[in-house]
Amino acid sequence: MATDARSRRREEILQAAFVEFCEKGYDRAKIEEIAHRAGIGKSTVYEYFPSKAELLTATGDFVLGQIFQDVESLLSTDRPVRQALADYLEYVSSMMGSIGASFLHIVGDMSVTQIVHNLCKRYLVTITASLERVLQAAQDRGEISQDINVRTASQMIVTMPNPPFVRLVRQDHLRDSIERLVDLLFAGLAPR
Repeated sequence: MATDARSRRREEILQAAFVEFCEKGYDRAKIEEIAHRAGIGKSTVYEYFPSKAELLTATGDFVLGQIFQDVESLLSTDRPVRQALADYLEYVSSMMGSIGASFLHIVGDMSVTQIVHNLCKRYLVTITASLERVLQAAQDRGEISQDINVRTASQMIVTMPNPPFVRLVRQDHLRDSIERLVDLLFAGLAPR
C-alpha cells in the first residue's frame, strides 16, 4: 500500500513539474511552485528528486512514456496506414499544441541542454521505429508503393508535426489540415 501511495505521489510531482516546466521553462520553474501544484512541501519534492535537473529528466521520461504508449496504439499495424498516420499526426500536433513548444526548447546550462537533447533523441528514435514498422506492414499489404524506402519515409513523417505546422493546424480546423497533409503524403506513397 505504501508503495502505491509513493508511486502516486511521484506521478503527481511529475505532472506538476511538467506543467511548471511548460509554462515557465527550466530556469524560471521553481521547486516551491512545483510542490505547491502537487499539494506538498518543497522538501517532499527533494525526497523524490534530489535536484531540479533530475526532476527534469524524470519528467521527460514520464511524458515520453505516455507518448510512446499512446503512439503505439495509434500506429497499430492492423489498421489502414492512412488512418493510422492521420491519427498519429493529429495526436502529436494536438499534444505539441497543448504543452507548447516551450518544453521542447527548454534552455539552461549545458547539463540541461544535454537532458533535453537526450529526450528529443529518444523520442525521434522510438517514434521513427514505430513509423517504420507501420509503413513496412503497409508496404507488405500493398497499401503503399514497394519503391518507397520506409526508413526515409519514417524519418520524414516524424518531423512533420513541428511548431510552425502546429500553429497552422491550430488556426485551421485540426482534422482538415491533417487530412490535407496526409493527402500530400500519399501522393508520394501510393502504389504505382
